Amino acid sequence: MIVYNTTYHVDCDISGDFIDWMRHHYVPQAIASGLVESPRLLRLMGHKEGGACFALQLEAPTLGQLQRWNQAVGKRLHEEMTRRFGTKVAGFATFMENIDLE
Repeated sequence: MIVYNTTYHVDCDISGDFIDWMRHHYVPQAIASGLVESPRLLRLMGHKEGGACFALQLEAPTLGQLQRWNQAVGKRLHEEMTRRFGTKVAGFATFMENIDLE
């Protein structure tokens, strides 16, 4: 399984709106594509530098499928996020491979 992890730094004054938007807009549209699954939104602990930090994780069975999602859906959702929040949200993404420990 391949994990797509995006870490976001969010200004404190919009963190509630950001969570709501992720919960009701971003994640449902990401999952509706049928290319990604198992969404998780996590708050990073110990980060207080003028905002809150969150990580959104999505999974796909192959890197190719995740790359197709990123080009087709992820890019559009990122553009929507930029229009909505401007510079109050900044993020970076990583692709990670899940290694089975058993």
